[in-house]
Amino acid sequence: MEKPTGAFFESLGQYVYAYVDPKTGEYYYVGKGNGDRCWSHVDSKGFDPDDCHIVAQNLDRFYEKGDWQSFLLESYLISTHEPKFNSVSGHYKECFTMASLSSMFSDFVSSQYDNFETFPEWYTEHYDVFRGKLREVKINSGTFFALSNARNAIYMMWWWNNAEDSVKVTFEVNQDGDRLDATKEQLTEWLAANGYSDPQPDGKKQKMAITCDSIDDVVTLFAEFMS
Repeated sequence: MEKPTGAFFESLGQYVYAYVDPKTGEYYYVGKGNGDRCWSHVDSKGFDPDDCHIVAQNLDRFYEKGDWQSFLLESYLISTHEPKFNSVSGHYKECFTMASLSSMFSDFVSSQYDNFETFPEWYTEHYDVFRGKLREVKINSGTFFALSNARNAIYMMWWWNNAEDSVKVTFEVNQDGDRLDATKEQLTEWLAANGYSDPQPDGKKQKMAITCDSIDDVVTLFAEFMS
């Protein structure tokens, strides 16, 4: 396996990795870091890069929580053990990957190729609106996912399907308790002021969703949200 690119390592954010014996399943080294930290053991200890797995990624997402240490551990345990009495599947479940480094890099290379081939016109035409303000972009055949940077502890995200006119837009508030309720109330008022008076719950209490009539309406709302 060749060493992955710097862009790939950057996409992992703060992460935890493990070297796992493919025959026994035994973890023979565990570490944390960012950048190409996991690869350093290939050079210094002679580890086999094919044994390297990313256990969790983008853990910096948890830093905005005041109790992020316990919040992260709770989320990890819920996501990996799926207790039957927990009402949600775990915050930021997508951070807990447990996938081989080689397969993740292969997927990354493929996604980058697709990105260059399939950026929709509305994105390129409004690039100045999005530049530096998107935390995550995913492009698959016919669909486009975008997740904004946090704005006052709120994330805006949407899936766009080129076969449909309307677009579901979800807002997630990265807070709990009284602060969550207050921020959701402010968000509801802001949405009403922008013509969306009936936001709906979207899976968990931190999320609410609206429907925009077109992707152009999403671009306009995103510009307002990030202003």
